[in-house]
Amino acid sequence: MDGAARDIFVISDLHLGDGGVRDNFDIGKKTPQLRAFLDHVGSEGGELFVLGDLFELWQMNLSLLLVKRRSLLDQLATLRLTYVPGNHDIDLAHFIDTDFLHHPFFARMRAPFVRELGGKRFHFSHGHETDPFNAGDDPGFGRMLAIFAGVWEDENGSPLLESGESVEDILEQFGESMLTIWRRALATMHARGPARDVRPTSALTPAQNPDRLGEHVAGVRAALERGDHDVAVLGHTHKPGRIGGWYFNSGSWTGPHNPFLRISPDGHVRYLEWKDGREIEREMPVVRPDAGAGRAPPAKKNPIAAARAAARTLFPKPTRPERSRWVLIAQGALALAVGAGALTISVGQGSSAGWRLLVSAFAVYALADGALSLLGASREPPVRRLLSRVRGVASVLLGLLVLGRGYVVEIFVILVGIWAFVSGALRVAASVVLKGMVESRWLFLVGAGSMLASLVLLALPASAVLLKYALSAYLCYYGAGELLAGIFGQRVPRAGLGPGPSRA
Repeated sequence: MDGAARDIFVISDLHLGDGGVRDNFDIGKKTPQLRAFLDHVGSEGGELFVLGDLFELWQMNLSLLLVKRRSLLDQLATLRLTYVPGNHDIDLAHFIDTDFLHHPFFARMRAPFVRELGGKRFHFSHGHETDPFNAGDDPGFGRMLAIFAGVWEDENGSPLLESGESVEDILEQFGESMLTIWRRALATMHARGPARDVRPTSALTPAQNPDRLGEHVAGVRAALERGDHDVAVLGHTHKPGRIGGWYFNSGSWTGPHNPFLRISPDGHVRYLEWKDGREIEREMPVVRPDAGAGRAPPAKKNPIAAARAAARTLFPKPTRPERSRWVLIAQGALALAVGAGALTISVGQGSSAGWRLLVSAFAVYALADGALSLLGASREPPVRRLLSRVRGVASVLLGLLVLGRGYVVEIFVILVGIWAFVSGALRVAASVVLKGMVESRWLFLVGAGSMLASLVLLALPASAVLLKYALSAYLCYYGAGELLAGIFGQRVPRAGLGPGPSRA
C-alpha cells in the first residue's frame, strides 16, 4: 500500500492560535472538527497538504502557540503530511531543512513544490509568493494592522465586537479609509506631478482587501505562463474555488465552512466541505471568470463615510451601563485640549494678560470636568455615584476658587496641587470600585500619576513659565490616561459566538 497512489487532501489558512481571546479558530470551536477531519484523512490512507497559514504568528507568541497545540502537532505528525508555510507563519520558513525544531511535524515542512498528477505539473504553494506585497519576510501594513487588532481583541475580550463584526475587519476599513484620505491629500499637494493610484490596496493582502484579488490572480497566471507548471493549487485569499482548470484554491477554515480540496492520482480536483463528521462534496465555486491578467477596478467608496461607519462600529452609542466609560472619554478629551492649548499661552515676564488667560482656562476646565462627573454619577450604583459626586463637587469648588483667588501664582499652585492629589486618590479608589466596567489598570495609572504630579507641582518654585509647562504636561498625561480608560472599557465576551472571522 505504501507504493500505491493516494488521494491528496488540501487545506490552508486555519490560523491556529494559542487558545486565547485572539484565537479565532478556537472561538469558532473548530479544533474538534479539525481533529475529526485528520482522523478521516488517515482512515482514507490519503496524503495531507497544508498550504500555509496553519499558524497565526502575526498575533501570537510562537512558543506558547506550539506548546498549546502540542497534541494537534502529534496527530498531524502521524499522517502523510506536507506543510508549506504561508505569510502568517513565514517565521517558520527558515527552519526548513534544519534541526532547530525537533518535533517530527516540522520534518514535513518544505518550500513550494511541484508534483506531476495525471500528466500535469501541479504547483503547491500558499499563494503569497506571487503577491508582490506579501512575498517577502518583512511585515507590511497588513501585518501591523493585524498586530494592532490583536491588542484591541485582548481588551475587547473577543475577536468579535458587540455588533457581531470582527475587530480586524472594522480596523481594516478604518485604516484603509485613513490611508486613502492621506494619499489623496498628498496627491492634491503634488497635483503637478505624475498621476498616482491613491487607493491603499497595495498595503493589504487579497483576503484583507478583496479589490486585490485580481492582482493576486494575475501574479499566479504570470508564474504559470513561465512554463514551470500547468496547475496552481494554493490558499491565501480565503476564497475557495477554481479559475478554469489552472487555478484551485482550498479556502480557509476560519469562516463558517470547513473547505478542502481532494485531488485524485489522475489529477481530478474536487471541492468538499467537512461538516458533522463527514465530507460533503459541493459544486466547485468559480473564484472569477477565466479572464486575462489585471486587477478588476474596485468600486469607488467615500473614504470619509467609510471611516465614520467604522468608528461608529468600534465606539457604538453608549448604553446606560457604559455611561461611565463615555464620561471618561469626554473628560480625557477635555483635559488633552486644555493641556495642549495651555502651551500656546504666553506667560513670560510682564504678560499678566497671558497668566490670567491660563488661570481662567484651567478654572473653566475644572468647572466642566466637575459637571461631567456629576452628570455621569446620576444613574450609577451607590458607591460609584458617591465617588463621582465627590470628584465632581471637588472640581467645581476648585474652579470657583481659582476664578476668585487663583490669579496669584503661589495660591494657584496650592489649589491645583491639592486638587490633583484628591482627584488622583479618587481615581485609584475607582480603579477598584469600577472593576468590571472600565479597565482598572488605566484608572490606577491615571490616579497614581495624578498623585505624583501633585507633589511635583507643590514642590516647584513660584514661576509662571515653569508652572505653565508642568500644568500642560500634567493635563495631557491625565487626559490621555482617561481616554485610554474609557476607550478600552472592559467588556465581557459574548456567549455563543459563532465561527471566528477570517484572517487576512
